[in-house]
Amino acid sequence: MRPITNRPRGFTLIELLVVIAIIAVLIALLLPAVQQAREAARRTQCKSSLKQIGIALHNYHETANTLPFGWAGDPSGANKGGRWGWGSMILPNIDQAPLYNSFSSFTGTSPLGGAATGFSAMMTSFPMPNPLQTNLAVFRCPSDSGSTLVTSPLSNGYSVSGTTTQFGRSNYAGVVGSVVNGSIPTTSNGAGNGAFSQNSKRNFRDFTDGLSNTFLVGEKRSAGLAGGQYYGGDVIWAGVPDETAAPPFAMHVGDCSPGDTLNIKTATAPTPTTYIPYSGFSSSHVGGGHFLMGDGAVRFISENIASAQTVGVALTYQNLASVNDGQVIGDY
Repeated sequence: MRPITNRPRGFTLIELLVVIAIIAVLIALLLPAVQQAREAARRTQCKSSLKQIGIALHNYHETANTLPFGWAGDPSGANKGGRWGWGSMILPNIDQAPLYNSFSSFTGTSPLGGAATGFSAMMTSFPMPNPLQTNLAVFRCPSDSGSTLVTSPLSNGYSVSGTTTQFGRSNYAGVVGSVVNGSIPTTSNGAGNGAFSQNSKRNFRDFTDGLSNTFLVGEKRSAGLAGGQYYGGDVIWAGVPDETAAPPFAMHVGDCSPGDTLNIKTATAPTPTTYIPYSGFSSSHVGGGHFLMGDGAVRFISENIASAQTVGVALTYQNLASVNDGQVIGDY
């Protein structure tokens, strides 16, 4: 009689399918958690970058007894200024002194015409390529998917005036205030009621509402179009490419004007006259965006924060954008 042997038994097809199904369910359950963890890490990094910018602005103020100007321009409008912005001015304070010093070797055109070098030349008059195309991690939100360069013409058809047509992207814009509404700020330190404007020289003593109650810098996600809705706005760290229309100066600052709510989307493409959502603040984070406060703290502001819709009315979002409106800020 032949002896009985134990033969190894393999998986049946049904058992294999059950195992695969279980693995698929586990992956489906785990994937959202992994994505949430990654976004949480990106939000933390974004917050850290704004914190570094805040320290740089405070160090600049410590040395100069003022914040840097929003951007350099001629208040009369007869001769446009160099267009350099606050982001360029704080480069030595964010460990970018070599980049800051490298501008001195580039020759461009002065605001009055003729050759000029360094910061005496208009930011947009340098030949390409040049250091203005440098990608600086401290100015980028890791959740934003925009390219490292902002290239003219922009998606709304606006073309930057000047020789330089590409700039290093930023996701952080200075807050010009809550009263900008289509007209271009052209007066020194009075164009907006916020921290940064044309030729502004804000001292911390000007923040009579309190530094902890005032926005300095906010997030802007790269401009895009999805589902027929325009969102975001392209920002460059170096300054403003022009001063003749809202989108160009919005490339370095942003506003909290009534109707220009946080993370707003619109079916109308931004243009020099219909500039929303380009000029407002936005982020790639769900539910709101980060803002650097005057005291150096970074707060995540909900997109549902109370915000006015009518010019002449100010609610919490507008009050936070002003340095001296005298309004009491409640919980937000």
